[in-house]
Amino acid sequence: MKDKNQKKSHSTSFDLDEKLKDDTKIRGVVDNFAASLDTLEIDIKRALSARSSPTLSLDDQIKLDTFLTYANSTLYWMHLKLQGTDVSKHPIIHDLNRAKEMLARDKEINASLAAPRLDMPATKRFIAAGMHTRFVDMDGVMVTEEQYKRSLKDTTAAAGK
Repeated sequence: MKDKNQKKSHSTSFDLDEKLKDDTKIRGVVDNFAASLDTLEIDIKRALSARSSPTLSLDDQIKLDTFLTYANSTLYWMHLKLQGTDVSKHPIIHDLNRAKEMLARDKEINASLAAPRLDMPATKRFIAAGMHTRFVDMDGVMVTEEQYKRSLKDTTAAAGK
């Protein structure tokens, strides 16, 4: 096991064929892959330590478990691919798809929670306050019932003159 203060050397962490060792493009890809694995390892360690925290809400625990499941399944899938295994019918595909569905469902739930909501008590007060006003269609124009009656009086008074 390496000392925590000892810096990892990515170029020596993978055994490359002699021809590939001289290929800077391949070496860059391998070094980038090794650095990504190191970052992932740190993230998983943080997630595992946070998992035991009593301050996590149930929703956060579910998200964290989903992340860990997805990360673990992805790493195993990568291992199988690197070993040359045909993963198209392997059970890991089911695990990956299930984790993806859970992440998508969580995103959907969060989006629906963030959507604007109708304030029902305010809506009821608004409707109740407007209940006393009745509108009448007067030749395509909406007028209050009081205006309609006044208009009828004015037209009957004008007809009577």
